[in-house]
Amino acid sequence: MVRPLAEQSYYELLEAPIEGTPQQIERAYRIARATYSPSSTATYSVFSSDESAAILRRIEEAYAVLSDARLRREYDARQRISDVRASVPTTQAAPSAGAPQRERAPAPPVRQSAPEPDIEGAMVPENGIFDGDVLRRIRVSLGIELDEIAATTKINEQHLRAIEGNRYEHLPPPVYLRGFLKQVAKCLSLDPNHVADSYTARMRESSARLG
Repeated sequence: MVRPLAEQSYYELLEAPIEGTPQQIERAYRIARATYSPSSTATYSVFSSDESAAILRRIEEAYAVLSDARLRREYDARQRISDVRASVPTTQAAPSAGAPQRERAPAPPVRQSAPEPDIEGAMVPENGIFDGDVLRRIRVSLGIELDEIAATTKINEQHLRAIEGNRYEHLPPPVYLRGFLKQVAKCLSLDPNHVADSYTARMRESSARLG
């Protein structure tokens, strides 16, 4: 049985692994925030606007704690103490003779989080050059849909498709494009400045060849 959202731990709320890296925590936070946003088609018929706002506040609270190394250590310590207390059986009166014994239901299996791909290793190009194909490959490998990035960044999905398709003629002016690229990079746990510099450099090279 799934616990109510208000009773879930910060890790459960974000669906983040307890031993997750900062990048994994940030990715889980962004997906959770997009899922419970007022514009999300996944939850608009499930929660009222007030309920969604309350959930989003708790998601922000969870990320504020888990993204801070000191606060996360303190939170983990409190969680361990709570788990220990919960595991200590309470003293119960001995059953009377002949009283039927209840069988305890088996504990539900613990859901194991799927291993996260190694962003810093296999998916980052060896030459350090980021173009639309590379960004799309990394996004797909992370299991992130384009509409999730659109919901998180508020960037028009057509612009995101143009970025991944290297359709430079459909992209906004460079000053706006750099901002878009930095937001996309953050969603993919990449270096925002490096991605923006690399992508725009490739765009300039392409324009020079065509010119």
